[in-house]
Amino acid sequence: MSVVPFTILIVEDDVTLNRGLVHVIKKMGYDVYSTKSGEQALKQIKQHSFDLVISDFKLPGIDGKQVLKAAKKYDADIMFIMITAYGTVDTAVSAMKEGAEDYILKPFDMEELKVVVKKTLEKKSLLIDNIHLKRQLKQEYSFDNIIGNSPSMMEVFKTIHHVKDSKSTVLIRGETGTGKELVAKAIHYNGDRAAKPYIPVNCAAINENLMNSELFGHVKGAYTGAISDKQGFFEAADGGTLFLDEIGDIGKGLQQALLRAIESGEIRPVGSFKRKIVQVRIIAATNRNLEDMVKKGRFREDLYYRLNVVTISLPPLRERIDDVALLAFYFLRRYAAQNNKQIDQISYDALKLMEKYNWPGNVRELENIIERATLFEESPALTVESLPSIFRHSVSRSPRRNINSLDQMNRTHIEEVLESTGGNKTEASKILGINRSTLYRIMKRFKIQ
Repeated sequence: MSVVPFTILIVEDDVTLNRGLVHVIKKMGYDVYSTKSGEQALKQIKQHSFDLVISDFKLPGIDGKQVLKAAKKYDADIMFIMITAYGTVDTAVSAMKEGAEDYILKPFDMEELKVVVKKTLEKKSLLIDNIHLKRQLKQEYSFDNIIGNSPSMMEVFKTIHHVKDSKSTVLIRGETGTGKELVAKAIHYNGDRAAKPYIPVNCAAINENLMNSELFGHVKGAYTGAISDKQGFFEAADGGTLFLDEIGDIGKGLQQALLRAIESGEIRPVGSFKRKIVQVRIIAATNRNLEDMVKKGRFREDLYYRLNVVTISLPPLRERIDDVALLAFYFLRRYAAQNNKQIDQISYDALKLMEKYNWPGNVRELENIIERATLFEESPALTVESLPSIFRHSVSRSPRRNINSLDQMNRTHIEEVLESTGGNKTEASKILGINRSTLYRIMKRFKIQ
């Protein structure tokens, strides 16, 4: 078995112990340097790149803790194991607070040392792997918390890369839960507007009567209750990005005002005769068929073309099944760390079950399922039993159902979720990975009572 070529520095003034440490570390397969004082150690650290320093706490001149603090300023990733006498445990603990990974008490046998060194270098390996993974993700156009390596997601990453520094309006399309806002954030925070404001607006959540005031602001006395001037979202986003989520939900009157603001770069607060110039990059998102809405006269054609300069279409999760395992492990790591759980595995059967699932709530539903499973799991791995029963039943029954359309499949699943929650729409929306207003809209569309 090959050994990772780590480089280790021994700092020990006891000549016999120094030689013994060098001999053992070399036999473990690592490159070894040694020195007998703290001053010499710091010179070595500045001349070479070390993964680990094994240092006695008590040294002539500057002690091991001082070496640690100085070395960390020079190389924040360098790791330390402190050697200390039994009576100075408190000093070793204080060194760990300064960033040492571990300590070992004199007298010790070399087998004990090997265990501590191996454990520390395993942690170092994990750190290196994470750094490499981040670099690899950046090279493959992965942005922020958007995870995927399927061909369709590679195209999404490439498009984000191309448009992030442009002024062009972007329209993000995709079903609920596919990650439209994550894409909008990736465009903004990876582009040249990253230091400027990013203002997200859920158009479906704002009362239509107040939308003009919310977008463009108002002056004092503009209407009853307007007791002071108010800045709108456009002005708040000046120089940055305004993200208009659920753009298909705004009324025709507001569509015209929005078109005028985008085309002219000017806004007029409600109740004011003065126009204000704003420089805002517009990113819009929708889960609706805007072309169909244009044909039916429910969405302005000129606004549609103004918004649809660059289109990013996010695939539903059922169309990128190869990403399910990658996403599942990504969410598992996040929520295991968040909940202080030692869970780092997902069973083969559970993964296969997830890959067969339809995912009507898309990535958001997968995230919610992994979060809930991680919260309640007590073993080191998520299994089939960790998944919600409605999830398992839906997968097991679906092949036997005579489902001839995607709409019918989604309706069936939503009905099953509602049945499993006793009609509790709040709980059902959490399982589906959507908010209550979206669930009500879907129920209305499918005529679900």
